[in-house]
Amino acid sequence: MSGDEHALRLRAYLVALTPQARSRLRAELERGLARSREAEATLAELRRLDGANAAATMFFLPLEPFLIDDDMAHPYPGCIARASLPALWAWVCHDVAPQDAAAFVRATAGPDGIANAMSLASEFQDRVAATLRAALGGDDAAARRRLLARIGTPRAEDEAATLRWVLRGRDALEALGARLPATIADLLPHHLPACIALIEEAARPREVLPHALIVVMRRLAEPWQVVRLAAHAAGANAAARIESTPYGIVIAMLLAELERQIAALSAALADGAGGSPWGWSDRSTRRSMVSMARSPFRSAARSAAGSRRCAPTRRPWPAPPSRPDSVPDRPSSRP
Repeated sequence: MSGDEHALRLRAYLVALTPQARSRLRAELERGLARSREAEATLAELRRLDGANAAATMFFLPLEPFLIDDDMAHPYPGCIARASLPALWAWVCHDVAPQDAAAFVRATAGPDGIANAMSLASEFQDRVAATLRAALGGDDAAARRRLLARIGTPRAEDEAATLRWVLRGRDALEALGARLPATIADLLPHHLPACIALIEEAARPREVLPHALIVVMRRLAEPWQVVRLAAHAAGANAAARIESTPYGIVIAMLLAELERQIAALSAALADGAGGSPWGWSDRSTRRSMVSMARSPFRSAARSAAGSRRCAPTRRPWPAPPSRPDSVPDRPSSRP
């Protein structure tokens, strides 16, 4: 086994450990219970991982709306499993932008580390986005596969793409979130044009569209209602027409969300908790799952845009504020 292969396997093993297990292993190695070249290499890698925690936290902040805490047994378009972040961070530090990452980690160390990270994170994210654009957007498929293989997660290609496009659309996605209501109780027909206009403004380049849709979906009290946006954008209620448009990806998102909730409920019931890990009652979770499931296929024609009347007594969804500071009006430094 070559030195690079050994280092890659060691890194993959360590990032897969829980923080508690890594702490115990580091403590044993630092007490001198093992003396060997492999032990020294392991200790150096553990110290690097622990020392980079603050830097990694700041670097991944734009991904927070797109992180899934549960095991992703099924693909979830536009999202990343939180458990994959250590592997992605190691990949960025070792394979994508090692010099920039080392400088960023050094800058975040010391008493002013967090303040330094806040000021330097955006610049570092932009450099990583530019590097990923060059590495993943080129014509060398073999080199791309080799680079992605070094991540070591089951859905490395999807996760690298999500990292790339969330960093690329960072400012636009943040502006979209700032202009949406904190909670959208009901996505009514007269809300749809304004909501789609905000999404289209954020979805530049077009690969950012799934992430813009997730930002909106996270604000919906009933996440299944995001399918109304897809029907409105398609100009038709037919499922085939919806799925043929870029907005048709919401169907896959809803299925993934449904599978995630079912898996979480099954795990909670198996543990005897009687409810979901979010503190809902079992009955509440079941109602949420049914609500999630009823629209994407059976009710697209009935519940989508224009097919439901709005009671005049309902309070309209507030229009996006016209604050000059809600959408930064500055040229992007990213490619």
